[in-house]
Amino acid sequence: MLRMIYAYWQECAPAPGRLPSRRALDPLRIPRLLEYMWLVDVLPRSLSPSPGPRFRMRLVGGAMQRFGIHAAPGDFIENLLPPDALPLRELHQLAEQRRPAWYRGPAYMPHDRELHALERIFLPMADDGETVDVVLGLTVFFDEQGREMLG
Repeated sequence: MLRMIYAYWQECAPAPGRLPSRRALDPLRIPRLLEYMWLVDVLPRSLSPSPGPRFRMRLVGGAMQRFGIHAAPGDFIENLLPPDALPLRELHQLAEQRRPAWYRGPAYMPHDRELHALERIFLPMADDGETVDVVLGLTVFFDEQGREMLG
């Protein structure tokens, strides 16, 4: 699924070196992935009381909700994680460097369901093709045997 969303994200780019916009996403082209997707708004520094942007959940896919992630649309990610947590550091790097981030390992956010590991990708998006204003994420969950857990 991560390869599929990455390939789709690349297809959505308006030109080489330019980032796709959120409006370029067509849910009808990626129906199998929708449950595992989430979107995060990147709020500019001028709207942030701390250095760097803030990250606010815009969309949380159904599988994420069924796994009991403690995040809902409107929540600020920095309120859900310690300030030095890897996902938050990766989001800041992504906003600055405009490059995807991939991770596989234990979950950083609490979940209600038992899971052994997760794999996720962060993909930068920009209405102007340059300034990251949304992060497209996709998360897949795994049990102790390394099998994908379906939401």
